[in-house]
Amino acid sequence: MTFRNWLTSLAALTLVIVLSACGASPTNNNGSNADSASPPAETEQEVLTQKYESVMGEIEIPVEPKRIVATQYVGHLLTLGVKPVGAGTASLNQYFLQDHIDGIVDIGDDSVALEKIIELKPDLIIRPSDKNYDQFSKIAPTIVIPWGQMDLYTELREFGRFLGKENEAEQAIEEYESKIAEAKEKLNGVVKEGETVGVYEIWAKNFWAVGESFGRGTRNLYSGLGFEPPAKLKEHVANGGAGLDMSLEALPEMAADYMFVTVYGADGGDERAEEIMSSSLWTSLPAYKNNRIFVLDINQFSAGDLISLSKQLDIQTELLLNSQANSN
Repeated sequence: MTFRNWLTSLAALTLVIVLSACGASPTNNNGSNADSASPPAETEQEVLTQKYESVMGEIEIPVEPKRIVATQYVGHLLTLGVKPVGAGTASLNQYFLQDHIDGIVDIGDDSVALEKIIELKPDLIIRPSDKNYDQFSKIAPTIVIPWGQMDLYTELREFGRFLGKENEAEQAIEEYESKIAEAKEKLNGVVKEGETVGVYEIWAKNFWAVGESFGRGTRNLYSGLGFEPPAKLKEHVANGGAGLDMSLEALPEMAADYMFVTVYGADGGDERAEEIMSSSLWTSLPAYKNNRIFVLDINQFSAGDLISLSKQLDIQTELLLNSQANSN
């Protein structure tokens, strides 16, 4: 063997040893390692979207949103069986929703909400106004449902439409209507023909006749049970009315035969309520003399979703039935 041939044989042997030590193996036809080829990386599942015509124009939203943040309207979502990942403080504080909100992150109010919303990585945001819309819409598609501008049923059905929960919306409405019918049967003859029912709220500097668009259980009493407010208040409080800020001097002619009263205690509201309710004006009202003034917990009557309205109806029905029993 010549020296040149000996060097060639030595080089070949060395190459075999090196390849064996490195665990090299044959390649496939594509030049990749056949035995250790990794599977292709999984691609993210495609998200189906739909066009939605909002008050801010047409936007594209998920067909089945999984991570909703709602700065309001938590009651509507829970009514439809949808639990958001985050919600505003006011919504989460609603009295009759407490058994349903476990696991929902409190994002605070608008001044601090943006940072917390970003952390939640929502695929849909629901807002009651267009305030800071550009900032919210940069995080995720943002639907604006203007607060208090729709009838309750219309509003709930709208939620059902863009969430794919139309059947759940109709079922919730039917269940509420059924409960209203049962309450009507129980209350038959309690509020006599010609007698009136009113809802009032005392603030530090205001005395309100509460309208249906404001809540406080008015929908149950007016649209639901069909009770009549005092004639001079009807245009202000019934059929979605906004209410009336009235003077105390006008109360005798605007007081109902049955009065449901809440107190907004901030800024001296509690003190003013105590002053009013101990006045001769108040104690001269027929409703007071007949034990038909019902002072309610404002926390229980602040929300107007169907979950809350149903619970409020139980309270209102019991109070009216008790008033009849006490008068006999």
